[in-house]
Amino acid sequence: MLKQSLFPVPLVPVFILLMGLLLPTVSMGNTPGHPGEPALSLQQRGEFFLFRKQYDEALDIFKTLVEEGTEDSSLFRGLIRAYQGSGKLNEAESFMQTFLSAHPQSSSAHYGLGYYYYLVENDAAAQKQFETAVSLDPQNSLALNNFGASLARTKSYTYAVEKVKQAIALDPSNPLFFNNLRRIYGEMGTPGVFFAEFQGYVKEGPGLVTQGYGKVIARTLRQEAFKLYSQGQIDQSIEKFAEIVEIYQEIQHREGLVPVYFGLGVLFEEKGEAGTAKEYFEKVLAINPDHIQAREKIK
Repeated sequence: MLKQSLFPVPLVPVFILLMGLLLPTVSMGNTPGHPGEPALSLQQRGEFFLFRKQYDEALDIFKTLVEEGTEDSSLFRGLIRAYQGSGKLNEAESFMQTFLSAHPQSSSAHYGLGYYYYLVENDAAAQKQFETAVSLDPQNSLALNNFGASLARTKSYTYAVEKVKQAIALDPSNPLFFNNLRRIYGEMGTPGVFFAEFQGYVKEGPGLVTQGYGKVIARTLRQEAFKLYSQGQIDQSIEKFAEIVEIYQEIQHREGLVPVYFGLGVLFEEKGEAGTAKEYFEKVLAINPDHIQAREKIK
């Protein structure tokens, strides 16, 4: 027998539940300090502190990592974000200039300085640094992506799309690049191009690029669903979640279906359609038999 809805009165508690279940989360691995668990790397600790908005701690870590001379653009991105978050962004330029005087051939460092210029909206200087970074290392996908973002801000849309697509080709697992591409198409006034390209990749079969496009589209649908739900339009919200199911099935993102199916179950439960709700909770358990909440729902 399906349990009575845990949220029979207002819409807001269900909305909060759906947000918790369906919004993307930042996976930082195990938090520091738990005995018996694998220790985080220094970079993971830095990212953890950024996520927790402990910017001074993150800044100390990323400075240490950068000064070790590791050629990794993600470290410089973390460093500049830590400077920004701690309210010390004005100090980042001098740090990067000093570092580059000692490491003029560092593609990652040129990217870091370019990212600083991008954040302070000095696009001419940013683009010069990104161009240098890419010339030193054509595989620097973060530099290509930010180069595209800066070009888009100066209305050079064709070149912007080209740079971001180069970044995607190099690292199709990075969601930043797909989000950036979708945003650029939107600024161009052609948002439908992103979905059309996704459909083209679907025809070619599953792959990381197809998944990258699909996950961004699903995230947009999710935001629309939340907005509709907050307006009391449950049926329309359900339709958006059903579209997410179709997207995830097309890109074979099976684990992504778990929170979506559970969310649909909660929504149908809210509508009083216990039978349909149970079907969705059972779909959750078919993928993840250990899903405690779904199991509780159908007891």
